[in-house]
Amino acid sequence: MSESEGREIAPIDVRWASVEALGEPGQRRFRLLVSSGQETTVLWMEKMQVDALGRALEQLLDQLPDLEVTLEVLDSEPQFDLGSDRQFRVGKLEIGFDEERDRIVVIAYDMEEPESFGPAAVCRLTRMQAAEISDESERVVAAGRPHCVMCGMPMGPGAHACANQNGHLREEYEL
Repeated sequence: MSESEGREIAPIDVRWASVEALGEPGQRRFRLLVSSGQETTVLWMEKMQVDALGRALEQLLDQLPDLEVTLEVLDSEPQFDLGSDRQFRVGKLEIGFDEERDRIVVIAYDMEEPESFGPAAVCRLTRMQAAEISDESERVVAAGRPHCVMCGMPMGPGAHACANQNGHLREEYEL
């Protein structure tokens, strides 16, 4: 398939965005909701993707030159169409910065489609929206299962088989 055959996706100028986890820790599903005010796109993600996106947005924001901060005031409550047809599982994410518009750009590819089809969503966020997504990502990820202080693995409601407690070390040492 040639590049000219790829789909053309109109960028979403995000009006509202939210990161959510659904379900009980250990069985949760994660999603990023973005809405232009007219249409909602739901990006289903893995926990590690949510965490990586939040950290990447934070790092990008830290690298950008400071501008006069203008508080964004929304005239209404966020509204998302959770039954939107624009839902997909994210296979790959890219982020960047559009200097001309002063927007953070998040590009998401559908896991089920080849990258040659092009991105499934291109979202343009304000700096404040990117910071909010970063903060929400951190909170959502931290609300999961606690990690074992010995091995760092997530602990479930049952017994935890800790490699550092039962004699299995990650590296072998010579005596």
